[in-house]
Amino acid sequence: SSRDESDPRPARTPHPLACSTAMAEPITMQVAVPDGIAPGMAFNVTTPDNQILQLTCPEGCGPGMPIAFSYVPVEAAKAAGGTDVDMHPDDIKLMEEAVAYATQKQEELTAAGAVAAMPMPEGEFTGNVFPPALFAAGMNAIVTRSSGEESGCSITEVFLTAMGPQYNVYLGQSEAGEPVFKWCSETDLRAYPS
Repeated sequence: SSRDESDPRPARTPHPLACSTAMAEPITMQVAVPDGIAPGMAFNVTTPDNQILQLTCPEGCGPGMPIAFSYVPVEAAKAAGGTDVDMHPDDIKLMEEAVAYATQKQEELTAAGAVAAMPMPEGEFTGNVFPPALFAAGMNAIVTRSSGEESGCSITEVFLTAMGPQYNVYLGQSEAGEPVFKWCSETDLRAYPS
């Protein structure tokens, strides 16, 4: 392949599995478990950039107890997600559909009510600490399907648990024209090459 020598970017490795994108740095916040929430129950949290994340109340935790969680800010996620310039038209269509689903889900979560996240306190945090989410709603990623094949997807929901984040990803439409979603863990995802 020919490459413009004036291009300051390093040459890319053509093998798709060798591509990696520098992930955006997650921000750590805390939230107090809301009243009426027991271990195993989910609740919604708003971040300073207006994302809504779902958290699961861990065992041994109850109303008023603090949970630390990390998330990827929307702007940082967009910056780390690369550009649409080299995307295949099918991937662009998938991304546009996924953005609509992610927006719809965020609106549903907003309507259900959410607790505001707070900055971390000074000193040692003594509450529950959730593993960080490295992907944000609306981000593009590569998912490993149950068949072992990889395909492009878009994150529509982020669900934080004590065992690590879970993601609902949009995979496109079925032959019948129905939207196809899959819940997966971070080990099933990798950054979309930029």
